[in-house]
Amino acid sequence: MNIIERAGSQLGLKPSKSTIERAIEKPNAGPASPVAPTEAGAEARRRETRRQIAIDPERLRALGFTMPGDQSPTAEEFRLIKRPLVNAALHSDVQTNIRNRNILMVTSARPSEGKTFVAINLAFSIASEHDAHVLLVDGDVARPTIPAVLGFDADKGLIDVVSDDSVDLSEVMIRTNIPNLTILPAGRVRPGSSELLASARMVRFIDDIAKRYPDRVIIFDSPPVLARSEPLVLAKHVGQVVFVVEAERTSRTAIDEAIGLIGAERIGGIVLNKAPLVAVQDRFGEHYGYYYGRS
Repeated sequence: MNIIERAGSQLGLKPSKSTIERAIEKPNAGPASPVAPTEAGAEARRRETRRQIAIDPERLRALGFTMPGDQSPTAEEFRLIKRPLVNAALHSDVQTNIRNRNILMVTSARPSEGKTFVAINLAFSIASEHDAHVLLVDGDVARPTIPAVLGFDADKGLIDVVSDDSVDLSEVMIRTNIPNLTILPAGRVRPGSSELLASARMVRFIDDIAKRYPDRVIIFDSPPVLARSEPLVLAKHVGQVVFVVEAERTSRTAIDEAIGLIGAERIGGIVLNKAPLVAVQDRFGEHYGYYYGRS
């Protein structure tokens, strides 16, 4: 049984496909109360960056996202999905031969399958760990959506750091009121941005942040594999790839083609997104399904 057949053997429940669109259309309602720190050293990490934004938990919950500490079925799904990822990324006794193992790339075959929704929820879930910190990177420079979804404006970001040696990473990383979560926006879209992300400069940047933050899980929300060329380069330099598949929409041919381009050996997990609630409950009862594992 190949990796796609095993992925298709279980279903996963995620919110409707309009989640990201609704998040972008609904601006942040205003300042949000800080989420309680999970460890005493959080303040030291805040000093790494020069800007902090307030994520509004209630706004995001209303849009279907799950926040650190939530006990919803979706939150439990992401706890199950994140555990092997965190173990492989941070525990020195697990898969030590993987290069840049603390860097994850979340992608899909085609646009609008829910990769950004999965990337954000995965970041929230990992940030709830007592000994794990997360850097969420908006690597989809052609269609950057993380700032709009989370309700803040961003000027500089990934593109600026990679293209300009005078821009320090601390200038563009944004800390949040979730103490274990920092965000790196995509930055200003400019001609040649896609080529820049597929360049040797980008590879050096990935290697640098993997070594600079060995105790962080770094999540790249990357472009779709069949729509852009950048993820094919990024996939070669990250430790794990989380592949998002939209239920009842993405064809087997598209999935096979995308995973063939990435390399099945690089797939750390597959998440089947937007599965109908009735179909899931009829087949699996009250517990929702997901697939995770290396081939």
